[in-house]
Amino acid sequence: PDSKPVVLARRDGVLAVDKPVGWLTHPDGTETRPNMVSVLGGSLGVHQRLDVDTSGLLLFSTSPEGSARLTAGWADAKKRYVAVVEGKISNPKGLWSSEVGGKAAETRYAVRARGVNWTLLDLWPITGRTHQLRVHCHAAGHAIRGDMLYGESIDVRASRMLLHCASIAIGHMRFEAPIPPEFARYTGKGDLRDGLADDPGTTCYRTCNGAADGHPGWVVDRYADWGWVHASADDGPLPADLRGVYRIDAQPDRSGGQQPGPQLVSGEAAPLDLTVMEAGVVHPVLLGPQLSTGLFLDQRPQRSWLRQNAGDMRVLNLFAHAGGFSLAAACAGAQTVSVDLSRKWLERIPLGLAANGVDRTAHDQIFGDVFDWLRRLSNRGEQFDLVILDPPSTSVGKKKKRWSAARDYPELVRLAAPLVRPGGLLWAATNHRQTSPAKFVHLVGDGAPPGATLDRVCPPAVDFPTDDVAPVKTHVWRWPA
Repeated sequence: PDSKPVVLARRDGVLAVDKPVGWLTHPDGTETRPNMVSVLGGSLGVHQRLDVDTSGLLLFSTSPEGSARLTAGWADAKKRYVAVVEGKISNPKGLWSSEVGGKAAETRYAVRARGVNWTLLDLWPITGRTHQLRVHCHAAGHAIRGDMLYGESIDVRASRMLLHCASIAIGHMRFEAPIPPEFARYTGKGDLRDGLADDPGTTCYRTCNGAADGHPGWVVDRYADWGWVHASADDGPLPADLRGVYRIDAQPDRSGGQQPGPQLVSGEAAPLDLTVMEAGVVHPVLLGPQLSTGLFLDQRPQRSWLRQNAGDMRVLNLFAHAGGFSLAAACAGAQTVSVDLSRKWLERIPLGLAANGVDRTAHDQIFGDVFDWLRRLSNRGEQFDLVILDPPSTSVGKKKKRWSAARDYPELVRLAAPLVRPGGLLWAATNHRQTSPAKFVHLVGDGAPPGATLDRVCPPAVDFPTDDVAPVKTHVWRWPA
């Protein structure tokens, strides 16, 4: 996890802390993830727990007096959680009462706001059963958005589980934890992109994601000081400080090449050597007459993961385009091989390596048909710790054979399978809108070897909110050891 715990208050022998997502409350003897007790130090008394994927207020005792105070008042403590759930709840308030783990459980709720396909709730657990709020929301037909255990494990519509412990009143004491930025589009307070805008190591992100941000047909990506607009609407919001804006008038049917290229509609043209930063990695981008800039911003979380974790890996990046994945992995110290049918885009990878001060000798770029090279690499006995498949929805190879993700993905996985080392990873991605997340699992599974398992479904980036099926599906599969 990127975030760290924040101490909110320390008084009367009680320590109040804001726990980020990804942190355990205390060590459990099996997990390698960070935990609050070990980081905070000292002899802390644990009186409550939050799931690792839940953020918010945790109270610890720091003295015998504080322990006695929390123990005596805990049964009557008033805990308020904030949650975003799927669908619309019509009743403004109510009580959920049903067994959780074989024990009676009760939760009060009140609606704070409703959207296209979501409801923002205040939740007050009257009892304290394990996973009580998650179970009650799911049982009511309104699973917490991003809850991959009780909600939809394949169709994930949030960058995290949207459950947060906001306040606790116990005796004469009251503590509050601020609502995280991931809730901003639901609360109407702040902007979930504030963290990106304030990060000096990131200068590219999406500023408006169409209907999910209240502007149907208006999508804006920021690349340093330039805007890149996909529009089927007349107008929409733009950042005020842009030096230039390119616009693509999106056509509903682009299968026959009817999509016109971008036009510079205001300001000055971007330089040909424009670079942007993402989590400290420099990426050359190309803003001009072509439909692609060379960097697909919706895969930022996956590139960030590579930057942090790929140091000892050998990575095969197929359909590499301008090598965004390869650059992130290379900056971590990985060895990379990038394959693509476009020489123009492949030639930008060495530019990115040089911009990041990375020695090119451990990084190969192969110009050619991916399917042809999959067979060649397999015949050589090559294997990789990570193989990345991010093909276009449809394409035509050197042999003029049309390939479709919706139809031919299993064949692609079968060809790539021998190149994944035992216990290694395959990243499978598609932006084919008509392929549902569940269907995509079946497509990849049909081509995977026996014993391969779906290890992770990657949630959308925070600047790509969605109230429908996410256009881009990225799944991490682990090969049998």
